[in-house]
Amino acid sequence: MSKSFSVSDPTWTIRSVGPSVAYHTLSIGGSQNDLLILCGGEYFNPVPENPLFYFNTSEQSPEWINIRLILKPLREHTVVTRLSDSMNYIYGGIDTNDPEVSAKVQLNDLLKFDTRQNLLNDLSVDPKLPPGRFHQTATILPDGKMYVIGGFSIDKLVEMSQIYVYDTINGVWDDVQQTVGGALPLARRDHVAVGTQDGRVIIHGGVNVDYSKPYNDIAILDTTIQPFTWFIPEVKGNVPPARYSHTATMVGTSMLIAFGVLSSSEKGDILDDNIYIFDTATYVWKDNFIPTTTPSPSPSPSPTSLPPSKLGLIIGFTLGVIILLLLVSFGLYRLYRRRNKKLPYMTEEQASNQVHTDEQTSNQVKKFLCI
Repeated sequence: MSKSFSVSDPTWTIRSVGPSVAYHTLSIGGSQNDLLILCGGEYFNPVPENPLFYFNTSEQSPEWINIRLILKPLREHTVVTRLSDSMNYIYGGIDTNDPEVSAKVQLNDLLKFDTRQNLLNDLSVDPKLPPGRFHQTATILPDGKMYVIGGFSIDKLVEMSQIYVYDTINGVWDDVQQTVGGALPLARRDHVAVGTQDGRVIIHGGVNVDYSKPYNDIAILDTTIQPFTWFIPEVKGNVPPARYSHTATMVGTSMLIAFGVLSSSEKGDILDDNIYIFDTATYVWKDNFIPTTTPSPSPSPSPTSLPPSKLGLIIGFTLGVIILLLLVSFGLYRLYRRRNKKLPYMTEEQASNQVHTDEQTSNQVKKFLCI
């Protein structure tokens, strides 16, 4: 993401081939947030004993490495990273032990995964823990709170007016937040969401309860207002087709949308392998990605050219100062030699007072050069 590219022709680099898996999550972690962490999902043969993998992006030839931690089989869950300390929060999903009944076994587990220490802690003891759900989104904002939106719970879609919030700093679930005002988005599942630095959660796409109507809208939840407020921005640019089961990644102020299912039928799913870029600052769909760079420091102004007469005067003055310094140095040297003749020997204390270290000499030279 350090180079510009067109959405019509993005450049891909194939790295190490990972496990054959679907319905999983990818998050980041590690001491420098340089690890890709694959969690859960539905695996094809061979099925790993522990569905957690690392991919170290800082290595020249990285490989997917299985993490030896006990994690129950799950899919359609969410994992979100608290960037300040690389802590991962795993929430919800469905059990994958029996694909025929998995949707009926909805999980409401909340796990904290310390990706720096490889520690997994169960946080599912809070009495305010929401009921089991899957196909939701979870987003951590700069306030350290995780905002859980939408999805399917028990036997229906969760209304978008019900926002579940987990405080990752204090380790507690807040009371369920009811949104007011604005234009309430339709309830949905399998959508995506990103967070902004100014306290907004931006969602895109998703699908209705029976997968018959995918969405292509953008909706924004403002968490800086109490109660929270939804609004639908006026979007410009080439709006991509409606989709669900896609991905969204925040890079600067750009939300990168990738892949997804456009429609589903008995004949199979129609998939999209394209990338789309939404500018969350201007609400415009862009045709090109331009990386955000830190402005370089302004160069120092070039010296102004001087007339020959002034230039000669400056050179003469500089030479005079140098000659004067040499004369002063020579005088000090003669004085030092004369004192040494009068003091053929010194006590240890006197010697320590007379010794000039290399550092002191260096400092004197620096003072001369600064004149």
